[in-house]
Amino acid sequence: MQVQSDRTLSDWLAYIESVHPRTIDLSLDRPRRVIHQLRPVRPAVVITVAGTNGKGSTAAMLDAVYRAAGYRVGTYTSPHLVQYGERVRINGKHARDDKLCQAFCRVDRARGMIPLTYFEFGTLAALDIFSDSDLDIWILEVGMGGRLDAVNILDPDLAVITSVGMDHEAWLGDSRDAIGKEKAGILRFRGRSVISDPSPPATLLSRVEALDCQARLINRDYRIRNVSKGRWSFTADADFWPGRSVINSCEIDATSPVWAQNVAGVLASLRSLNDLAPIEANHLEVLQNFSVPARQQRRPGLVTTWFDVAHNLQAVSALAEQLEADCVQGTTRAVFSMLQDKDIAGTIEVMKDCVDSWYLAELEGPRALGISELRTSLSGVEVADLAISTPPRAVYRAALEDSQPGDRIVVFGSFYLVGDILDWESKRTPG
Repeated sequence: MQVQSDRTLSDWLAYIESVHPRTIDLSLDRPRRVIHQLRPVRPAVVITVAGTNGKGSTAAMLDAVYRAAGYRVGTYTSPHLVQYGERVRINGKHARDDKLCQAFCRVDRARGMIPLTYFEFGTLAALDIFSDSDLDIWILEVGMGGRLDAVNILDPDLAVITSVGMDHEAWLGDSRDAIGKEKAGILRFRGRSVISDPSPPATLLSRVEALDCQARLINRDYRIRNVSKGRWSFTADADFWPGRSVINSCEIDATSPVWAQNVAGVLASLRSLNDLAPIEANHLEVLQNFSVPARQQRRPGLVTTWFDVAHNLQAVSALAEQLEADCVQGTTRAVFSMLQDKDIAGTIEVMKDCVDSWYLAELEGPRALGISELRTSLSGVEVADLAISTPPRAVYRAALEDSQPGDRIVVFGSFYLVGDILDWESKRTPG
């Protein structure tokens, strides 16, 4: 029998998938009992980020600014694209395999017979690593919802809620109000919060009022305005933001209104924590032309390629808007797949005018859809007839081989799809 110290990271990841009978079990009781045993040492500042879209980008931008200001920062996000270590970043670097294995071992010992899901196990391991790394700031991205997400076992110094849309309805509810209520679960009584959704659900606003939060809302306490192509102006309302700050007014670069909205939320967050973690104007320079892999990632070339993990209608609509603005003369091919709990019909409806031909890939895992089911969902649009197997990389290669200069390929629909193809892209030799 293999002892814990002999397990590789792959061994551990397989193991933590097996210790709970359910993939998702939204609850705080079990992870709270384990963290009580681990007793991680909190840093000076904890930031929790929830939302349907934009939370990963928001976490990445906050990480970049605070590191530019000289703070030691730990950032936890999910899921990963290529390597598990992407989820746990310490001062901008992915956690090493040995550090992850050591943390998994400590969590396993601390949990005893308490079952943990894959995400809960990983969250506790990340907090354990951060606690051992002498950090100033922890930035924690919620995995799903907020109220019952494992990240919510810690009380944040700032709760950030980005855009709220329809996703994970089976667990969070079938309306924006229901989902907004779950996101609001990260708020604390009289706690600081930033909300960057320009039209937040009533349930979210109600919770802000009930908890008497020190909330800063976009289009009320701070604003973002387009001043020229790709250039936006941020302003914080002096009536709601006492004191002076370098962030009261500034200009930023952003390729789309959605990205500008996310940047504005980041600036509001930095302003809200100005007394606990002050920054200077030059630290904001890292936000100019900032990008996050696989978020509307455009790769120019003879065949332009887009990579986007968009997997809900809100994110897909934002992608479609960018594709419409990025005119091409040739054919647009979509390399596409989605998990079975997603709104595939709605996604096709949003994207059908942007795509000429669909190349379908089959993902792995219990939530994956088979090719025949995907084909049924895409009735009425042109689907490429591939005489190959349908793993993501093979489908992407087929789309590349069918493309001519002036064409465009769009890879979207799932982290698993995009991550697998980006992994292959990073390893293949040019030409």
